Amino acid sequence: MMKGDETLGSDLLENFWRWAIAQYEDVQVREGLLELQESLGLIILEAMFLAWLGHRGQAIGEEDQQRIRAAITPWVEGVVLPLRRQRQVWTGIPSMIANRHHLLGLELEAERVLAQLLIDASPMGEQLNDLATPAVDRNLSQLPELKDVVTRRRVADMFGR
Repeated sequence: MMKGDETLGSDLLENFWRWAIAQYEDVQVREGLLELQESLGLIILEAMFLAWLGHRGQAIGEEDQQRIRAAITPWVEGVVLPLRRQRQVWTGIPSMIANRHHLLGLELEAERVLAQLLIDASPMGEQLNDLATPAVDRNLSQLPELKDVVTRRRVADMFGR
């Protein structure tokens, strides 16, 4: 993607966002990803983005992933995680239901900004013509949280490889 090509960036964002929402609506996928978020600190949208790129036949390398992680970390740590933590604190407190609902909306907006950061930071990878090297697996292997082969395959299977 060329910088300054806002139409392409917008189309990519919309395509990715629709794909991610469709994946997350699957109860088994959602529960599996939330479990890994809790146990390993997985950034769900980042894993989804790498899987989406893989489905598009695009592979990223370690340097690409490091650049992506560097671009999204300030937003994740400064905005997404604090919103999530506060929403979780308010879970089960009847007087905070409306506030919790509002935080959930803010979290969704923060995730959408995160999706844009992912698109902006990604070199959109190399096209793979070799079907023997599944791009989804290859991309997910770049995440430090998914270095364990069994866990990575589980996540790749969630996204239908």
